[in-house]
Amino acid sequence: MKSLCFVHQSKAQLPELQAYTDYFRPRYHVEVSNPAADLSGYDIVWFFMGFSRYQPQPGQFIVHEYASLSTPPLARVKDLIKRQLNATPDLRVFQNKTQSRLMRFNDAVPERFRDMGIAGHFKQQLDAGKKCDLIYAGSMDKSRRLEHALDVVLKLRPHTSIWLVGQPSVYLQQRYQRYANVRFMGPVPNSQIPALLNQARFGLNYLPDVYPYHFQTSTKLLEYAACGLPVIGNKNSWVTDFLNQHPLQYHDLQQLTAWPQPQAADISDQSRQAWRWQQRIADAGFETILPG
Repeated sequence: MKSLCFVHQSKAQLPELQAYTDYFRPRYHVEVSNPAADLSGYDIVWFFMGFSRYQPQPGQFIVHEYASLSTPPLARVKDLIKRQLNATPDLRVFQNKTQSRLMRFNDAVPERFRDMGIAGHFKQQLDAGKKCDLIYAGSMDKSRRLEHALDVVLKLRPHTSIWLVGQPSVYLQQRYQRYANVRFMGPVPNSQIPALLNQARFGLNYLPDVYPYHFQTSTKLLEYAACGLPVIGNKNSWVTDFLNQHPLQYHDLQQLTAWPQPQAADISDQSRQAWRWQQRIADAGFETILPG
């Protein structure tokens, strides 16, 4: 059995890492390591990019996955540097074709496309009691500009109870420290997030309508929808396309003049299945190119 090593720099959350491990374990001896480790003994080395100048051993198959393009500030400059400095792999993986086009590698390296997914435990719990008005589960780094959404909500309805799930930024904690109704829940294991989502009346989906957020999948929106949550948030091109395909109560922050009445999302089991990590990985077709 050939060996496969996923190389993770621990700088970003990678929910797909466990999904990949589970998916490939029947076919390969799978390990997870870091860039400083000795990678010379593996048949396949799969990097989550980042930067990488790793020079492979003879016969090694190298994968570069760009799960997301660089984020602000200077996102496009950082992507340019990656394009010029990163070593050439045997396979590149992108979330979608738009990512690939914008990275502009313009070489003959094969590509595969693997969309963002969710774990199977994201589902609606009809017996869950509602304990907060609005929940946000995701990144809270400064580039996400989450305060733009929170300020709109609190201006419209100052007493709204809000749960923020994830690693909080200091600036957000300082900005909302006088609001007793804004609760920072801290990082929560992925398996426990659905229970929190099901206790909320609405999910908050907010991403700045700037490069690269406006064409990348909002994983949190998939999670909210799978749990039956109606959503308050902003719109970008990806969100608009998603709403055209899926029946979901989605209230645009910029047009919100009164607090809405929640209506559970009517998402089909077929859609939930299509969003699951194992299906997303299967849809990418890695088996057609990875060494057997």
